[in-house]
Amino acid sequence: MITEHVRFAPSAPLQPEELDLLQRVFDVTCAEVGIEKKSLQAEGLAATLLKLFQSGMRDEKELTAAVAKIEFI
Repeated sequence: MITEHVRFAPSAPLQPEELDLLQRVFDVTCAEVGIEKKSLQAEGLAATLLKLFQSGMRDEKELTAAVAKIEFI
């Protein structure tokens, strides 16, 4: 799960629907790119998704497209 890889700031708790959105993008990206969910790449993906979300990117398609452009080593 995405929550295994990132710590959420106590001043900015995510709502359940927001966490669900991030989890969907995380799951789809892991499946499409072939990332093991308990890997360093997954940790990087989770952190990237959270940063994008916190910067204001809240649309699922936009988030998916943004992380699709990243090369995961």
